[in-house]
Amino acid sequence: MQKSYLIGIFFLMSLATYGQQTSETAEDLPPGWWLIPKTKTQVKVGGYVKFDLIHDFNPISSPDFFDVTKIPTDGSEGRSSNLNAKETRLFLDVMSPSKVGEIRTYVEGDFYGSGGAFRLRHAFVEINGKWLAGQWWSTFMDENIIPNTLDFEKPGAYAFARHPMLRYKHNFSADAYFAIAVEQPSINAQAPAQPGKFENPLPDLTARYRFTKPWGHVQLSGYAGKLVYRYNSGGTDEVNLFGANFSGQLNFNSKKDRFFYQVLYGPGIGRTRGGISAALDGNGELKALTEYGFTAGIDHRWNDKFSSVFVYNSGSVDNLAGQPDSAIQSADYAAANLLWHFAENAMAGVEYLWGLRKDLNDSEGRANRLQFSVKYVFN
Repeated sequence: MQKSYLIGIFFLMSLATYGQQTSETAEDLPPGWWLIPKTKTQVKVGGYVKFDLIHDFNPISSPDFFDVTKIPTDGSEGRSSNLNAKETRLFLDVMSPSKVGEIRTYVEGDFYGSGGAFRLRHAFVEINGKWLAGQWWSTFMDENIIPNTLDFEKPGAYAFARHPMLRYKHNFSADAYFAIAVEQPSINAQAPAQPGKFENPLPDLTARYRFTKPWGHVQLSGYAGKLVYRYNSGGTDEVNLFGANFSGQLNFNSKKDRFFYQVLYGPGIGRTRGGISAALDGNGELKALTEYGFTAGIDHRWNDKFSSVFVYNSGSVDNLAGQPDSAIQSADYAAANLLWHFAENAMAGVEYLWGLRKDLNDSEGRANRLQFSVKYVFN
């Protein structure tokens, strides 16, 4: 299946190249875009190849990416090294005019599937820049402040998710817009002792307001969801989930650098990062887990050849009495790197990563990682 998909991408690349060579209007297209012959459809194929060499000075059960929730808290010791190219990425972007406006279709994947298999990251259809149907970054998060780390995982207590969705976007002006979406919910919660099953009766509802200026942007977003546990013996436990996220970036140093930030809070925001959203209280009843997290970082350009990212993230959970002692109480993440842009579209870099996990029983675990990466972007 993945082999056929890759063959299809390269077939389209060849077709688009032919269109670029034969079209009289090819020179009018933006760089990287090609025109399919005898149509008005524009195609762009691209991606990048990335190689990672990772050395862990402490145990962590996520060798390919730095997930602070995977740090053991049992006092274990050990070192390990890992080499991979799983973040290598391919995308296909297609723009077509129509009676209802411009239609964009986009597909992207990487090799972080099981055993290094090609997997889907993004796939959507967007109509006239307003309606979007498919899989894309959650409307609750702020995809423009994703830290430029070599680490694939990114911070722990941080809104970071791709969901299937139906979204509508309304532009108030060139500087501001509002978006609202229904998104695929996830079932990840602590199950009650009595046999039963989790249900998602409704999609998650997400919304954001974004204001952008040359100095940067600010965004306020929220989400609401519902989780149900249906007992085999009859009856249900129902939990309402909510979350708020305030984020943005501030450009400085002639827009070469930026300061980015994020603060999120709510009963159930673990769902927006792949964590658990509900757990058991002292009476064995299912309740939403209230969490808090913040992120702050700087992207700095030293000169034309070198740049760096410095980012810190911290989060905590208001644990419930029915959770096990091994439940996560708090997590911290820090990363710092130096990137060498040695050629056009190419870079090499080194990054230091540090993480701390603390459990409900006050057990702690720390991890230190050094990562070296090489990346070449093609489009």
